[in-house]
Amino acid sequence: MPDVHNRPLADRLEVGAPWLAALGARAVGAAPEPVRRRILQSAFDRARDAFNRGDLDVVFALFDGDVEYAPPPPLADGPPLRGRAAVFEFWRDVFAHWDDNTIENLSLEETSRGRFVRRARLKHRRRDSGATLDYVIVQTTDVRSGRVVRQVNVLDAAGP
Repeated sequence: MPDVHNRPLADRLEVGAPWLAALGARAVGAAPEPVRRRILQSAFDRARDAFNRGDLDVVFALFDGDVEYAPPPPLADGPPLRGRAAVFEFWRDVFAHWDDNTIENLSLEETSRGRFVRRARLKHRRRDSGATLDYVIVQTTDVRSGRVVRQVNVLDAAGP
């Protein structure tokens, strides 16, 4: 369980006042490209850090209530999930099954306004059995009005 009292200020803001964080994200969308790039990289780094400490509230704070979400294929197959609650429950189950879960950002680009493509390496490990799952995804994220409205994860053919 993450220590919510020691969250960075930006993370506390996203969880405590997501409407305000979404407003800030919308404002960033109008910023010049170099500024957007720095802020975007910082946001994805903060999401990485939150994921790695198991703080799912922060990771999904700006997901729209009706988000469409396709989980990483090694963890699920089937139709995309619908809604922030379903996404949160999915990852809570993953964290319950795997003891150690980490993500590493490999690359990030803004392919168009409001669309971001990230390559990331995920690792999951069970301490009791030593079982591991290690894979690279290409994640496409669509943002509207400062909220994630769609996120699709596919396996990267290049692998780890």
